[in-house]
Amino acid sequence: MDFDEIPYDWLEPGTFLEVKPNYRNAGVFAWPEKAMIAGQKLAAGTLAPGQIIEVTRAAEGDVLFGRGSVGAKMVKAFRDANKVTPLYVTALADAEGAVKSTGTFTFVGAASSAVVLRFRIGGRQVRFTALTSDNVTAMATKLAAAINADLDMEVTAASAAGVVTCTARHGGEVGNEIDLRVDTDVQPVPSGLTITVAAMAGGAGNPSVQSVLDLLTNTWITKLVTPWADATNLGLLATWLTARYTAMSKLDCHGFTFKRGTFGELSTFGNLTNCPFLTCGGMKASPTPAYTIAATAMAIASFHLTNDPARQLRSLVLPGVMAPAAADQFTDEEKNLLLNRGISTFDHLSDGTTTISRMITTYKTSNLGAADRAWLDIMVPATASRIRYDWALYVSLLYPRAKLVDDDDVAALVRRDDDDTDPGTAVVTPGRMHASWGARCKLYGEKVWIENVSQKIRESVFQRSTDDRQRLESRQKISIAGNLMVLAGSLEFDA
Repeated sequence: MDFDEIPYDWLEPGTFLEVKPNYRNAGVFAWPEKAMIAGQKLAAGTLAPGQIIEVTRAAEGDVLFGRGSVGAKMVKAFRDANKVTPLYVTALADAEGAVKSTGTFTFVGAASSAVVLRFRIGGRQVRFTALTSDNVTAMATKLAAAINADLDMEVTAASAAGVVTCTARHGGEVGNEIDLRVDTDVQPVPSGLTITVAAMAGGAGNPSVQSVLDLLTNTWITKLVTPWADATNLGLLATWLTARYTAMSKLDCHGFTFKRGTFGELSTFGNLTNCPFLTCGGMKASPTPAYTIAATAMAIASFHLTNDPARQLRSLVLPGVMAPAAADQFTDEEKNLLLNRGISTFDHLSDGTTTISRMITTYKTSNLGAADRAWLDIMVPATASRIRYDWALYVSLLYPRAKLVDDDDVAALVRRDDDDTDPGTAVVTPGRMHASWGARCKLYGEKVWIENVSQKIRESVFQRSTDDRQRLESRQKISIAGNLMVLAGSLEFDA
């Protein structure tokens, strides 16, 4: 018998019982999901760079990042889609010398009748009433005033001679993600009046994500979304995520960064990285900014992959994400090509709702440059992380101070009762550890995280190191459960 609290040479009469849990039949341990938003803040935001704050309500983003900021938009998007996952935030201010993006609305002509003109800026609606007596200068003045009256707008506006110039609140490339459009779904522009839109452009100089990554060096974070989709920041993020997943780090984290763009632009974006732990995506001309879509996608993935890491996310709705116009939606052929280039894809319903088609990683090739789909779907690293975390915790709880002996050692044959040759928690053998692995695999199989359980248990190997007798080495085989992605059939009729 092994005791941790009762001395082996105690002589004074009495009954002494150690109270401790038995983890032998413990179920799968809870996964400590912890999502983080690294957002860009305005001067009015109270969150200082280097701080990490937990956020429970969407409105807190306005205080921490400033109203109309990228960070505030991302916090709201996450909390609108996921109200239960622990969410933490950290912030970066605009980079020194960053250039702010600008775009314009240009009015020409006159309204033939009084009408409410509607616009969307970053998906957010703004409107004003145009009168027949209004000239282009008056209409531009009204629109600029309406934009500036909404403190949650991501732009400010100025008007001159019938032109409204919108300027992003933030400096940097994030401003180029803000969509400008005339909203004609409810009310078309009346005859005699034209409104021309010049897209937001010219933003340059994103802050470097490296300071955020350094801040999180030893912090447990399972999901991280950033708004910076430039090649430099994307490369830094991919390298950091890969390092955290290594055996010696065990700080598994999955990243999300999205970008708006054409098919060609998104193809280039997806090919920037080859990371099994990074999800990139985007749409062409969605009214919703890409960084907001990314925060929403992370929120949905965080919730559902915590419930079941092996189950695909197809058909899940991204709340608040507006579909591009039909002409701007990618075809099935384009989406298939984007998937091959590391870009997650989405479907759009007739009511403008956006759903996930297939959420993947940017991993495409092995270290030798060979095409490889081993880490294609986001469920693969999610499931592997859950199993690794559960197994490590199970071993640490079941064998916290175990001695290691060979399977044929006399200590491994001490009987505890008539039906058990278990030597107790103080002694572990390769065979016993193999049996423990088998028991856990059966649990994972019952949850359908893995398949071919019996075969993979047999194929797994546990043995003592020939160089270090204090070291138990293993090769633990699993087959992650598949998902129904494609149903290919032949429908044959009688001729």
